[in-house]
Amino acid sequence: MSLSRIDLDGIGSPLALAEKIHELLPDLAPDFDLDALCAAFDIHSINRVETSAYEAAIVMDVLKAQGAILLAKGRRRERERFSIAHELGHFLIETHRPVPGQPLSCALNDLSHTDTKAADRHKRIEAEANRFAAALLMPAAKVRKAMTAREPNLDEIVSLARNFAVSKEAMARVYVTASRADIAVLILQHGRILRVYRSAEFPWIQVPIGQPVPNGSIAAGSNHEPGERTEIEECEPETWLSARACADVEVMTEQVLGQAGGFAMVLLRVERADA
Repeated sequence: MSLSRIDLDGIGSPLALAEKIHELLPDLAPDFDLDALCAAFDIHSINRVETSAYEAAIVMDVLKAQGAILLAKGRRRERERFSIAHELGHFLIETHRPVPGQPLSCALNDLSHTDTKAADRHKRIEAEANRFAAALLMPAAKVRKAMTAREPNLDEIVSLARNFAVSKEAMARVYVTASRADIAVLILQHGRILRVYRSAEFPWIQVPIGQPVPNGSIAAGSNHEPGERTEIEECEPETWLSARACADVEVMTEQVLGQAGGFAMVLLRVERADA
């Protein structure tokens, strides 16, 4: 790749860094060669190691002359790609400086931080690296261009995740912001809500994180086998939303995708009376 860190000089924002890379390389395939991109930016090696101490780490000197990425061995390709992009973010974001003599290591939960304004520095820089990784692997403009379904659905999230070589959850986070519909994606495990990703206009879901999905929801109706996907069905808005949030909701739909390990993904959509 005819690209170097000089091309990114002076760019501090994680999002702007990713956008600049895609501006310089407009023909990158959705599942582009991430290892080659890292090499162009002076990451001299990417090694997989037997460890339970971290999910991924980057070894670099204080001046960031060069770096090496370490990955916990045995992870799926999609997770590895996000981990690599995350560590590349640490390397390229100027303010992410290592403690001398120590690698900058990241646990699995560090790869889900989203608050780039967090008071806690560790959470903040992990969120910044995550924002860079998401924008690098799943640029919103390219994801939106690839969205061809007449209405949002979980099949499209699965297809996009495969094409961009990322996890379904990573794609779901981008999908809710790229979609022009008011949607939310919920990640469940054993019927309890772990995480919620909402578009800007989607109402607040009244069921707290950590609690079981509400009775009467399609998600609560049965155990969904891995890969099993329900049809998009209408549901009562009051099942998920407060009475106040339901006031201008004309139609609400729900769809569920079963996943391995007791996980499931739920897609909710609202259509407003004044739309």
